[in-house]
Amino acid sequence: MIKPGDLVMLADEGWVVPGALTALKYFQRLRTDYGGKPMIVLEVNDKPRPQYTHKDQIAGLDKNVVVMVDGRKQIFTSSLLRVVDETG
Repeated sequence: MIKPGDLVMLADEGWVVPGALTALKYFQRLRTDYGGKPMIVLEVNDKPRPQYTHKDQIAGLDKNVVVMVDGRKQIFTSSLLRVVDETG
């Protein structure tokens, strides 16, 4: 679970990109702009739940994570990030 103060990076090693061209461009842009860059978590917020969905949420899609990267704030869905293991 991601929490404020964690050091995170894009979890792009296991991405399976949907076949749509827009999705391919989006994920490639994320990799180009943020791939391999450490980020510090500032906030973790629950996403508002739409009324028309099932009661069970898909893992990782229920949180917005605000991070500091390259001197600016950026918001990611928690499923796109992984916590960096600092223990070695």
